[in-house]
Amino acid sequence: MPDTIEEFINDAKVIINDAQKTFGELTGEQLNWKPSPESWGVGQCFDHLIVTNDLYMKEIQPVADGTHKNNLYSKIPFSADLTGRLLKKFVSPEFPRKIKTFSVFEAATSSISETIIEDFCTNQERFISLMEETKDLDTKTIKIPEPISPLVNIRLIDAFEVTILHEKRHFDQAKRVMQLENFPGSTSPGLETVGYGRRSE
Repeated sequence: MPDTIEEFINDAKVIINDAQKTFGELTGEQLNWKPSPESWGVGQCFDHLIVTNDLYMKEIQPVADGTHKNNLYSKIPFSADLTGRLLKKFVSPEFPRKIKTFSVFEAATSSISETIIEDFCTNQERFISLMEETKDLDTKTIKIPEPISPLVNIRLIDAFEVTILHEKRHFDQAKRVMQLENFPGSTSPGLETVGYGRRSE
């Protein structure tokens, strides 16, 4: 993975383009189709990304506004670094095991909007704007709370990387759904051209 915000911004822009190309023409039926009641469909993958990104951006916005202060728990030695390393490992497209999603990050269970890909791209544009607004700050010493608890903090630079990795992981998951034999209708022409890692969910 890249380690500068400019590279993360470029990655985020590529993800927008790939999402539009690969999933942008799917129908509501295709977006809402699921391999099983327990599995996510394409639309749920992107709904989950929007939910997750919104929660992170809620913590990043005060940094961009100049009102953020590291909280008391962020001062625990090495804790934010450890959080970043673990999250990057577990959300990476290369991590082979399925990870249980915390309830705060859960996707909608049904009736995903036909505009979900457009909604994701709009969400991604906001994320890019926040990276642009904070790229000249010391993103390695600024620490934001994890959405699951203010007791857990992560360096801002790691939060950007975790977000990009997480998006790539679920992009691959959504693409695998389209490759299933029972997926309704035809698949996107770009289906075979984009891939970020090995099998994961």
